[in-house]
Amino acid sequence: MMPNLLAARFERPWIDLMVPCTREAAEGTARFVSQIDDDLDVEVRDSVGLAFRELLLNAVEWGGALDATKRVRVVRARARGVLIYRITDPGPGFRFDDVPHAAVAHPGESAIARMELRDNAGMRAGGFGLLIVRAIADELMYNERGNEVTFVKYLGPF
Repeated sequence: MMPNLLAARFERPWIDLMVPCTREAAEGTARFVSQIDDDLDVEVRDSVGLAFRELLLNAVEWGGALDATKRVRVVRARARGVLIYRITDPGPGFRFDDVPHAAVAHPGESAIARMELRDNAGMRAGGFGLLIVRAIADELMYNERGNEVTFVKYLGPF
């Protein structure tokens, strides 16, 4: 159980975390991070939290292979009018062309076709998280290797 580190308002504009590649650690980190920006509009805070959680779980599961000895690096920076998350996983990276089971790799195609592809491959339901993240993010950038994502959300006046 994580201690309540937010007894007083969290005022740090920059946070750098190393998260073990387990679902439990990712969920705990997502809960921690969701509490930091308590001054944001609830809708913005919830949507950004959803996007962060999805990106972190992808990094832990696909990049870190759910191996607790591996770590995902999470950097969160908040400046006037902008919130940025950079998530780097220890994996080899990916290209959207190499993930036929993900709906985000095939815009305009039937979502049902992606579900059937996953089902036929014996994969759990999913593959739509990055579509949701793209809808929430103002900018979403991947490094060339494909093991690092930067999520940007503009918050208002600069």
